[in-house]
Amino acid sequence: MSDNHIRVEPAELVTAAADLDKIADRLESTLVGTRDALSVPAQGRDEVSLAAAASFTTVAEKFGQDTASGVLEMRKIAATLRAQAAGLMDGDAEASAALRV
Repeated sequence: MSDNHIRVEPAELVTAAADLDKIADRLESTLVGTRDALSVPAQGRDEVSLAAAASFTTVAEKFGQDTASGVLEMRKIAATLRAQAAGLMDGDAEASAALRV
């Protein structure tokens, strides 16, 4: 039989969640701050310039959508870590209270 144990520190989960939120905040603010700069104007009125600008702008818009989705997922992970930490602390408090009876 194995004596493997998992040790989880709720405070570390909360710290990790806060770090993920900070990263998500930085990504989001950078994305918002550069959104207009990512739109590429055509350098001329010829077909190639118009097509290239449209292509680059479409890629930038897709990048923005994907980044926003990534930010949302990071926030969800942070929320899950906080919920898990709270659950562990509640469980520890209940076990401790049961031992005092």
